[in-house]
Amino acid sequence: MNGGARNVGIAASVVVVTLLTFWLLGLSSGSRRGPALSPSSDDRLGTSALVALAGELGTNVDVVDGFPDLYGEHAPDVVLLLQDLLDEDQTAVVENFVDAGGTLVVTDPASSFSPERTGSFDRTADLGAPARLRQDCEIDPLAGIDVAGIRPRHGGVLYRPPVGSDSCIAGPDGSAFVVATGEGDGTVVAFGGAGVLVNAALADGENAPVAAALLAPQPGTDLVVLEPGPLATPGGGRTLLDLIAPGVKAALIQLALAFGVYVLWRARRLGRPVLEPQPVAVAGSELVAATGSLLDRTRSPQHAAEQLRRDLRAFLCDRLGVPRQAELGVLAAVTAERTGLDESMLSWALGADPVLEDAQLVTLARTIDRIREEVLTHV
Repeated sequence: MNGGARNVGIAASVVVVTLLTFWLLGLSSGSRRGPALSPSSDDRLGTSALVALAGELGTNVDVVDGFPDLYGEHAPDVVLLLQDLLDEDQTAVVENFVDAGGTLVVTDPASSFSPERTGSFDRTADLGAPARLRQDCEIDPLAGIDVAGIRPRHGGVLYRPPVGSDSCIAGPDGSAFVVATGEGDGTVVAFGGAGVLVNAALADGENAPVAAALLAPQPGTDLVVLEPGPLATPGGGRTLLDLIAPGVKAALIQLALAFGVYVLWRARRLGRPVLEPQPVAVAGSELVAATGSLLDRTRSPQHAAEQLRRDLRAFLCDRLGVPRQAELGVLAAVTAERTGLDESMLSWALGADPVLEDAQLVTLARTIDRIREEVLTHV
């Protein structure tokens, strides 16, 4: 591989890893991020400021990402439904909650709890035009609030109030932006959009007083805010993956992408394959001959004798089943008993007597060959 190209690739990987590290650090610190309308998100379109406002007013706020228990002694007073993705069974539970005296505030115009739509507007100025809208309000919790100061972000829709319902910010054709409808012993309050409650709009005009009047009418009110998205019913439908925070999921996805980029970079071959020189293969016979030649040049019979005796000891131990750490006398005695060879001859062949002349080396080699033949014959 070309050295310059490899260095460039390494530098690029370092840059990518550094950027990913800073991105992950940004996920774990600073403001909380999340999907639009999320009560845990500090983004412009989140609703964390609404939750904080209700808490400061003494309301007991419970933000749930699963479908809550709306019955019994722990039933809430008000439920805020920001986005309606309820199934049929969950919708029936909410209807029963309202019939039993609860208040439902819904900001999703597509919800089955919202009245029929008559039109829409894109700008706040379109909503507040005196020629089109009456600024009086029939909804009791909003009495005394200058509803002309409502400033929904990114527009909304207007509803046709059902018979017997109360409306707020109504047009000449009877349509209204806020409609309160009695259902059983409770009330459904429908906003023509969630643009009044998001973080970026809560401080505009009279948005905050309107939200507080409906969601936190008095200290001690129990308010349940449903997280946007599908809601799992208690005890079913949720998996372990659903319990992982969105930030952790995003971090794991980024790590997987970074690993994929690293694998692709390492798998890419820059240029043609380079053949590396292979070690020269030497035949076994040539190695033996070369070793013998080197020993012959040293003119050291003693060194050659030590090599022969070492090989004989290893051969006898393996053939006769004697431990290699056994003493030479024991090895000689066992060999003499098994083969009938003279024990003194075996002791000399296995011992450490000096071999100073070539004639002595030849005699030792012949003796060792005889011992090997006898062992192979008898054992």
